[in-house]
Amino acid sequence: MKTKALWTFTLTMCFALVGAIASADEDADRGPILVCEIAYQFVGHQERLDDGGRLLVWEGNIAGDLNGQMRWWFRQPTPVSGSAYAGGRVNFYAAHWEIWDGDDLLLAGESAGKTVFPVTGDGMWDGHGVVTETSEEFSSLSGRKIYETGPVVLGQNPPVSFSGAGMFHIY
Repeated sequence: MKTKALWTFTLTMCFALVGAIASADEDADRGPILVCEIAYQFVGHQERLDDGGRLLVWEGNIAGDLNGQMRWWFRQPTPVSGSAYAGGRVNFYAAHWEIWDGDDLLLAGESAGKTVFPVTGDGMWDGHGVVTETSEEFSSLSGRKIYETGPVVLGQNPPVSFSGAGMFHIY
């Protein structure tokens, strides 16, 4: 009886392993990762809203494996209120982002993350998300994950002068 149970367990594990290997191979066939530099400027004070009532908070340029202009539309109010900690403050966001080449939408997606502002100065933001819309040229990126990150430099007149340069990564 013990031999039969051990044999059944061994077969089950082998089939599970084959499935895991096939899944890893499928991910490898999805194509290369894309890495871009983003330079962004705060535009939330302009109070521009999209059709979904989201506020345009950041605009910028993206360069590298993709080139164009980028926009981040934030859900209002934020999904989770910010919180203070001993050395500063954390703000959370949920956003719809878009990458444009002139009048052509290349990619769009959803992301969520945080910006951490220490009491002493500039902040740092990062978020994770997914590509939800693509042009025909970039259809292979549909469903891919993204990571976005960079500093938030205060400038002379915060928040109007918030800016930074960071990374946008599709994997």
